[in-house]
Amino acid sequence: MIRFIIIFLIVLTNVTFAEIKKVNIVGNARVSSATIESLVDKKISNIDSIYINNLTKKIYDTDFFADVKISFNQDALTINVIENPIVNFFYINGVKDSDLDQVNKIITLKENSIFSSSKLKKDIEATREFLNASGYYQASITPEVIKIDNNQINLIINIDKKEISKIKNIYFIGNKYFSNTQLLDVITSTEDGWWKIFSSSALSEQRIEYDKQLLKDFYKSKSFYDAQIESAFASIDKNNKFTLTYSINSGKKYKFGDYDIKVSGLALKEVDINEIKNISNKLLKNEFYSPLTINKINKQITDFLETKRYGNFEINIQDLKVADDKINIIVQLNEGQKSLVNKINIKGNTITEEKVIRDNLIISEGDQLNSSKVKKSIDNVKSKQLFSKVDYKIEDSDKKNFKDLNLFVKEQPTGSISAGVGYGTNGGLFEASVNERNFLGQGINLNFTGRLSSDVIRGELSFVDPNYKNSNKELAASLFSEVDDYSNSGYQNKRAGTRFATKYEIYEDIFFRPNLGVQFDKLEVTGTASSLLRSRQGDFVTTSLGYNFSYDQRDSKFSPTSGSIIYFDQNIATFFSDILTVQTGVGATFYKELFSEKFIGSAKARLANVVAFNDKDVKLSDRIFASASDIRGFEQRGLGPVDSGDHIGGNNLATLSLKSTFPNPIPENLRATTFLFLDMGNVWGADYSSSISDSSKLRTSTGIALDLMSPIGPLSFTYSIPLSKASTDKEQNFLFNIGSSF
Repeated sequence: MIRFIIIFLIVLTNVTFAEIKKVNIVGNARVSSATIESLVDKKISNIDSIYINNLTKKIYDTDFFADVKISFNQDALTINVIENPIVNFFYINGVKDSDLDQVNKIITLKENSIFSSSKLKKDIEATREFLNASGYYQASITPEVIKIDNNQINLIINIDKKEISKIKNIYFIGNKYFSNTQLLDVITSTEDGWWKIFSSSALSEQRIEYDKQLLKDFYKSKSFYDAQIESAFASIDKNNKFTLTYSINSGKKYKFGDYDIKVSGLALKEVDINEIKNISNKLLKNEFYSPLTINKINKQITDFLETKRYGNFEINIQDLKVADDKINIIVQLNEGQKSLVNKINIKGNTITEEKVIRDNLIISEGDQLNSSKVKKSIDNVKSKQLFSKVDYKIEDSDKKNFKDLNLFVKEQPTGSISAGVGYGTNGGLFEASVNERNFLGQGINLNFTGRLSSDVIRGELSFVDPNYKNSNKELAASLFSEVDDYSNSGYQNKRAGTRFATKYEIYEDIFFRPNLGVQFDKLEVTGTASSLLRSRQGDFVTTSLGYNFSYDQRDSKFSPTSGSIIYFDQNIATFFSDILTVQTGVGATFYKELFSEKFIGSAKARLANVVAFNDKDVKLSDRIFASASDIRGFEQRGLGPVDSGDHIGGNNLATLSLKSTFPNPIPENLRATTFLFLDMGNVWGADYSSSISDSSKLRTSTGIALDLMSPIGPLSFTYSIPLSKASTDKEQNFLFNIGSSF
């Protein structure tokens, strides 16, 4: 009892039961007394140390003051403050113009702003993170705070970026099951090498932390449920090169054990419950544990229930570790409100603006969480080819009936320099291109392509903005120049032109692409040219309006395994053109899994026609030629109607290409695709003269192709053998392409 009385008296001495009737503000010059007084709760009747401490913190949090002292006497509260100084002069030293704008955006302290040590600390840390992400791991930042009169300061931020911290070697300790090459393909950090002239191998703390999560997810996907990335550390050598080491504890491999399906409130038919059990049984039986398998179960059950029109439902799949290295699975199906999207969090993008990723999502915060929309959104992001990996995870949020959608991307070099060579009947072919698919991190595609052969010189520059000024419309422009020099045949055709286009979705999966083009032609001939070509020489101007409709139901734009894409297009020469023509095309490609996911078959068909009006002939540059991808094994202009040995193109084209991928022994990290193909078709129809050779023989070819990602960049090999041809056709059996990414 005595102890209780003593404690009560101690507490009582620290509490003053009084009402605040007056507030005295002392020391303020710039901040008004009213602003400070607005923070005071005058209605409270017990003024104790807790109240004083809370009020002191509240005033400090405004960042207006360097010091705050509060006292209470009878009914008067006195607040003594020392104001933070004003920044009179601000300067960033040691940063070039290329980074200065970004650093200025990061630093919140500016001239005429209120200075505080907490603001300065945050600014320095944010700047350090930016420099680190840019590869300046050893950058130092030293602030100079110079006090001057009238409670002002001059602030100078000295930045020494030092050299970019290059990663010489990356090692994995504890890695027992996978090669270093496989793990290097998982992470975003890369080793420096002579072939990586344009790519980044800079050390970055943010990238390392992200890599740790990628490695953990990779091991878990390979059945190592308990895998941990215990540490990641970097050591520097005398040449300022780093060795990055990841320490891995993979743990044991797990298999799927038992599974159970629980239904709560959802009126499922017995036959449908059995079907759901079959879905789980097929995917889980005797299989090693993998989150990918769980995602497949979730997707297939979702698709099944949506097909059966069961209304609102929720699917929750739990994985539970049990004895004997097994993971049990519980599939919980609930009735009720479908989950809504709370937040969409995007991680892994250091170069690409977040806006570029969000522009490709068809699901937004607040939308109903729909699996098909999530899948299509992920596929849209993949199709931009800005990332080597795109994955997602749905997690619980702090709101009821809401989920967070977390997107994980792994950036890849988006710039490339490539060169290709081919050889055929008419000699060699050389092609080169420079391409940047993510200009300024905004997803803008810039491309220049050059082509040189014994007969053709061509250059083309193109620009594509997939979301011009946030309009959800694509804007594209191109400029080209070409010289077709067939001096042996006595003619030269010079062409130059430009084209502008836009593209947008007018209905679900239906896209419309109008375009406008201008082209200038000059056909020059000599005495060795055929009489037909001599009669068609001259200068021509063509202004054309065109459009394209496409219906895209592929399961993936990036790597389709099922579905189809169908298109129809026309280009119409206007009345401002020398020759009025209409070019029409229709085509379709179908995809289907044949025997397993390793065998993806496709069938591609294409029809095209061009016709001229007012009793005129289609000019040479508007005639149809089969491309090297239409009928492989033949040159770009190597088949169709012939005039005095020259291929002049046709009025019609029809092609069909059958293709199938198949497994190959090439290591997975090289991302190799091998396929066999069978091409067939023809170009025919010559409205010039009946004397022109116009073979109706069906051309066919077969061959094998290999695409892979090598340490020096993408490689492509194609070998084709014509099976049927005309005597006038020109073959091209072998094509090889090599590229370097940056």
